[in-house]
Amino acid sequence: MSMALPSLDIISSDKGKQTVPKYIERKLKRDAARLAIRMIAQGEDLSLIQVEVPKKEAKEIYDVLVSIYNSKLDKAEEIFNIDMRVATNIPIDKFWLIYEKDADWASELKNGETEVSGDIEDLIDEYDLFISDPKNWDEEHGVITINSVSLYNMTALAQKFTSISGVSQIHTHDPDIAPDFDIDIKKTGNVWEVSFTETWSSINGPKSHTWKFNVTSDASNKVEFLEEFGDDPPLWRRK
Repeated sequence: MSMALPSLDIISSDKGKQTVPKYIERKLKRDAARLAIRMIAQGEDLSLIQVEVPKKEAKEIYDVLVSIYNSKLDKAEEIFNIDMRVATNIPIDKFWLIYEKDADWASELKNGETEVSGDIEDLIDEYDLFISDPKNWDEEHGVITINSVSLYNMTALAQKFTSISGVSQIHTHDPDIAPDFDIDIKKTGNVWEVSFTETWSSINGPKSHTWKFNVTSDASNKVEFLEEFGDDPPLWRRK
């Protein structure tokens, strides 16, 4: 099966006048999904909250991010030129499943197929998932990538697979990849505060730089650059 890009239809702008290039739209919708999941989690383990991306929160956050992009403020252009994004340790479209090769449901995987049966097939059908990239993990185990057609809180969705016989481990992200960017967002009254943070390593240890904006969520849709602070951004990270 060919790799399909996850559908972003669950997130649409409430402000029709806010248009952005397609590649920016896709990036910001993914950022909004991750931020909405983080917002409703409020620090709780992501596996314990809902599987579905909260639509209302994601749409509101997407509009805020689009407003910053469309503001044409110098500092907004600066952060978009370095491809700022939400840390990818909130998985929204895939996870990796390590399984016992002799599991009843995995017989077809031995032949390089991407078909399964039993309870795992039921979950894949229920959430419109598909399997790709079957590989050997070791002599007794294989690993597959489970991809979603729609965006989900994949940490919670992956948890549903852990009780299936023959499933050994679930990995929702690569723990060896440290996030080099992050976006954080909070709302007070009708004002959103949005922080964009870049991190990097240097011979003197870890460094970071943060930019902050306010966005008013009313008819004015006002975007204001508040401040920036931290270490001087490295020139080698700029386009």
